[in-house]
Amino acid sequence: MVPRARGAAHGPRHPAAHRDRAGDGPGGELTVAHVSAPAAPAPAARIGARARAAGLAAAVVLLAAIYHRTAAQLWDTWTTNDTYSHGPLVPLVSAAALWARRSALRAASAAPDARGAWLVAAGCALHVLGVRADVFALQGWSLLPVLFGLVLAWFGPAAARAAAFPIAYLGFMLTFPPLVVNQLSFALKELAVALSTRAAEALGAVLQRDGMTLYLATGELRIEHPCSGLRSLLALLATGALLGWITPGGRARRLLLAGLSVPAAILANAVRLTAVVLVAHYGSVKQAAGAFHDASGYAVYLLALGLLLAARRALRPRAEAAA
Repeated sequence: MVPRARGAAHGPRHPAAHRDRAGDGPGGELTVAHVSAPAAPAPAARIGARARAAGLAAAVVLLAAIYHRTAAQLWDTWTTNDTYSHGPLVPLVSAAALWARRSALRAASAAPDARGAWLVAAGCALHVLGVRADVFALQGWSLLPVLFGLVLAWFGPAAARAAAFPIAYLGFMLTFPPLVVNQLSFALKELAVALSTRAAEALGAVLQRDGMTLYLATGELRIEHPCSGLRSLLALLATGALLGWITPGGRARRLLLAGLSVPAAILANAVRLTAVVLVAHYGSVKQAAGAFHDASGYAVYLLALGLLLAARRALRPRAEAAA
C-alpha cells in the first residue's frame, strides 16, 4: 500500500485556498480557508463619481456660455495689440503644466469643498461687474477664481493645490485696464530713457533731452510707448514664472527667479535704447529708427532671457551645481 496523507481523500484543493495552522482541528487536521474575491465598488460610490463627472461637464458648458465673448475679445487683443502678443502661448503652457501634474491630480483624494462654491460665486460677481461697468479686464480676471473654485468644489483641496500653478499661470494671457497700462508704460519709459541717455553720453554721444524727445546732431528721436519695454516685461514675467516653477529648490528661490525677470527686462530695454541712440549719433536718426529699431526689439527679449537663464544657473542648489 502507498501511504496517503490525511485529508487527501477530500480531493484537490481549490486554487484560491490556503492552509491555516492558526486553528488546528481535533487530531491535528488542517482547516482550509478560501480567499474571497475582491468586493465590487459600492453602487453609491459609482453614482457619486458619475454625478461629479456630470456636474463638471455641465460646469464646462456653462463656462463656455459665459466666457465665449471674453475669449473672442481676448483673441482679438492678442492678435492686434503687440503688448499681449504672447497671449496665445499661455493656455498651451498652462495645459502642459497641468499635464505635468497629472500624477498629483490622480493621487489627490476626491474631497469636495464647499468653499469652492464661494470662489465661483465671487468670480461670477466679478464678471458681472466687468460687464456692467464695461471693464474688459475684470471679465478676464474673473476666470481665475471661477476655475480654482470649480476644482476645489468638485475635487477638494489636494487637487486644487496640484492645479494651482496651471490655473494661476493663465493670468499672463489676460489684459490690464488701459489706465494701468498707460501709467506703467510711462514709468518704464521714463526709467529706460534716463538709463539709456546716461549710458549713451558715457559712450561719447552728444545729446539733449526734453521729456521723451532726444535731440542729436543728426536729428531728433521721439521715445514712444512701444519703447517702454512693457511688452518684453510681460513676456519675460511669464517666462520667469515658468522657469521658477520648474527650477528645483525651495519656494523662496523660485519666487526670486521669477522676480528677477523685472530688472532683467528693464536692463535689457535700457541697453536697446542706448544702442539706438548710439546708432543715431554715429550714423543717422533714419538708420536708428528703421530696421535697427525693429530688430533690436527681438534682441531685448533674447538678452533678458539670457540674463534670466544665467540667474537660474546661479541660483541652483549646491548639490545640483556640484554635479
